[in-house]
Amino acid sequence: MVEASKFNQLKQDGIGISMLTCYDYPTAKIQDACGIDVIFVGDSLATNVLGYAHQNDLSLEEMRHHVRAVARGIERAYLLADIPYSASHDLPMVLDAAAQLQQDGVKGVKVEGFRPDVFVALASSEVDGWAHLGFTPQLIEKPALQAKDSKSADQLIEESQQLETAGAVGIILELVPEAVAQQVSQVLKIPVIGIGAGMHCDGQVQVWHDLVGLETRVYKHAFRLGDAYNAQTESVQTYRNLIADKQNMR
Repeated sequence: MVEASKFNQLKQDGIGISMLTCYDYPTAKIQDACGIDVIFVGDSLATNVLGYAHQNDLSLEEMRHHVRAVARGIERAYLLADIPYSASHDLPMVLDAAAQLQQDGVKGVKVEGFRPDVFVALASSEVDGWAHLGFTPQLIEKPALQAKDSKSADQLIEESQQLETAGAVGIILELVPEAVAQQVSQVLKIPVIGIGAGMHCDGQVQVWHDLVGLETRVYKHAFRLGDAYNAQTESVQTYRNLIADKQNMR
């Protein structure tokens, strides 16, 4: 697997960093073979795969199960995983979860919110820590643009710098104004990965289900490059009809 230092070099060279969510072995094999830089087991696993109402319903054991499956499908990509909300309430919990996920094959873990102490501790434990600022779904109920005024924008920039100093190897910015994301990307040496943060970040993260069209709902900031939902529906309906008349069984 690649190391996080590769992304610093990509940032310096002006090459965008690709990150995709992934929840299972066959999808990991596809993403890895296609050259995706960061394969990310996000806590969106809860809603996209496990049928929960909210990502905060995800347990650490459920996350570990899927991380192990994804890890088996990766030969070269960097594997990142969320620290689930249920395992993030204090520093010892985060460190314990990070250690378990590292055993399962991750190179880095993502922690939401401004928590410098966590990133100092992760760095000391030799676990890559990725920060997540702006809209943080574990902590903010409804999606909304963050850092909209100068005061909150300055705070976001300052917090980003402090997290870099604390040892974060990368930062995800979600739903922040493009100009603010650009400023953060310019002042940090570590990569800034955007989602709904404009074109001036060092890379972007997308949800697999949105990208390939497994979800019928289309989000404003999502790439929709496939129509997997309709393609699979058509295949299943065709199969059902073929078998119903008992003329095509093998």
